[in-house]
Amino acid sequence: MKTEQLLNTDPFLFSEANRALFLESLRETANIHYDGNGFIKYLWDKNNFKPEDIISEKSLEDMPYTLVNLFKHHELLTGTHEDIALTLGSSGTGGQRSLIYLNQDSLDRVKKLAYTIHESLGMTSTKKYNYLCFTYDPAVANDLGTAFTDELLTSFTGIEEVFYTFKHDGNDFYFDEEGTVAKLKEFSKSEYSIRILGFPAFLYKIIQKYNLKLNLGEDSWVQTGGGWKGEADKEIDKASFRELISSSLGIPKENIRDLFGMVEHGIPYVDCSDGHLRIPNYARVLIRDPKTLSVLPNGEVGLIQFICSYNTSYPAISLLTTDWGVKYSDDYSEYLEIKGRAGMTKNKGCAIKAAQML
Repeated sequence: MKTEQLLNTDPFLFSEANRALFLESLRETANIHYDGNGFIKYLWDKNNFKPEDIISEKSLEDMPYTLVNLFKHHELLTGTHEDIALTLGSSGTGGQRSLIYLNQDSLDRVKKLAYTIHESLGMTSTKKYNYLCFTYDPAVANDLGTAFTDELLTSFTGIEEVFYTFKHDGNDFYFDEEGTVAKLKEFSKSEYSIRILGFPAFLYKIIQKYNLKLNLGEDSWVQTGGGWKGEADKEIDKASFRELISSSLGIPKENIRDLFGMVEHGIPYVDCSDGHLRIPNYARVLIRDPKTLSVLPNGEVGLIQFICSYNTSYPAISLLTTDWGVKYSDDYSEYLEIKGRAGMTKNKGCAIKAAQML
């Protein structure tokens, strides 16, 4: 299958052949959803667009998209429930909880592409690390997208110990603040380097509150994810955050990375050493004007549209989000900058739930 071939290529090698392979993979997956999902067939027919119309990068601008909020209120599945190997969701409140369905092929693919992206950015290793994860323990939150992501990220290296900072008291999750600080200090004395994962606001909080000054070493890493949602008043820019973490924990700035992802889409957008969220050839990102919905040129802020081909069981092949963003390009590839959420009401998810514990 073309999708398998695509995922065997370097994610950041945008050769003519690799670009063509992405379009072939997208047509392949579009046909599966068009033939197997009544909603997608209706939507695409209504927009007079067929899978075979995916012929160029430009044609993606006319490809029908689904609004992300639709998945918060409707179960959309291509295939049968019997085919599903894993169901993941956000931890939204008030009924706003998106569910993503992964058959075995899609689950294997998302794990593979995530590893390949991190490997290409120099973030995988065979060495053992201690992990401090500012997220939910997947032993309890086994259907949360953020827990799945951080558990997946820990598999990209050898593991000595993993400490999850969000504990469960039998009723709900809470942030084990004192336990986290104690574990971080314990890890700082270990022979193993440390990798810190998860929501940045929690790491920022304990560094400030406890005036932490540690030297975790040249081979330690931080990979944040989930954003500062719900803590926007405390958010600092990426450069300042890297400076703070480096000076407080003794971690090289180039080892302090961010990751942007959403459960409905599944593709991780990961910082390179320069601090840019790189867009891999496994996906395409369009930025649309919020009023006209026309596609904006690079450098202009608008609503983010994500396109991908790995998932054949969940019809988020083309997804218009409620996130503001801007796309840039350089000699390496295109990259994405997240500007925040659009609209007057919050689309609550894992990060909002987490922020309530701060």
